Amino acid sequence: MIEPQVFDSTDYSNRLACNEELMALVAAEFIKEAQGLLDILHAHIVNQEWGEFSLVAHRLRGAALEVSGNRFCKLIAEMEMLYKQGSVEAISSRYSMLKEEFDALVYALKQHVLH
Repeated sequence: MIEPQVFDSTDYSNRLACNEELMALVAAEFIKEAQGLLDILHAHIVNQEWGEFSLVAHRLRGAALEVSGNRFCKLIAEMEMLYKQGSVEAISSRYSMLKEEFDALVYALKQHVLH
């Protein structure tokens, strides 16, 4: 199986019609919004508020799809599936991995879009 990329610059460029100004704007907004959503997601995990966790995770995945953050999206999707399967105890252990993927995605966006 092929491991997804942290950031697919070709997909992102195509998604936003190669408009570099728009790409930079969307990437900057994603970083700002996603950081807040990650904090909220973490609070829901700590407080075991699984319904709210699911809503925030879905929103976060959608935002990451907009910037072609493939690995980040894949990990969120796995966390959502764990919730649906009732394996909520495994979700908290995945959160640190999610933060690492977010940091990798932010780095890639800064290198390729926000340079």
